[in-house]
Amino acid sequence: MEPSLDKDLLIIDVSGLRMWGAMHPTKKLGLITFITGVFGAPFAALAAYTGGTGLNESASRAGLDTSPGQLPIIIGTVISAALGLVGIVFLVLMVYAGYIWMIARGDEAKTSKAKETITAAIIGIIIVVGAYALTNFIVSEMTKAGENKTPAAETANPTPSP
Repeated sequence: MEPSLDKDLLIIDVSGLRMWGAMHPTKKLGLITFITGVFGAPFAALAAYTGGTGLNESASRAGLDTSPGQLPIIIGTVISAALGLVGIVFLVLMVYAGYIWMIARGDEAKTSKAKETITAAIIGIIIVVGAYALTNFIVSEMTKAGENKTPAAETANPTPSP
């Protein structure tokens, strides 16, 4: 089959790329997410794997703590991973909307759809970052308040030392 230029899709018809142009945007996003998960999962598993690599032995020889993580550290790691995934979704949405805008060729419907996607992605990332900042502030303030526990009787009437 000879490569041909499709005037409607502006995609060279080589080995099924024509199907990509006709695919519904939701299916495209699902396919990209699936492929990213399939190829990204092994790297995440390798990053989490510490047994048998000698890292614990090296860390203990260096005088570092090799005990399992405490709950706040684990929660922080999970939140960091979730924020990383949100960032990836934001990036994918921005690239997708930019692509739609690029191939719109003056079509107002496609252009407005791309603008709406960009606006929604920006609003979503602002909400997520704002929620993280607010939660981080509240938790840090509660932690500071918990560390400075002094009974109210001692602060109200300090006893003079002889």
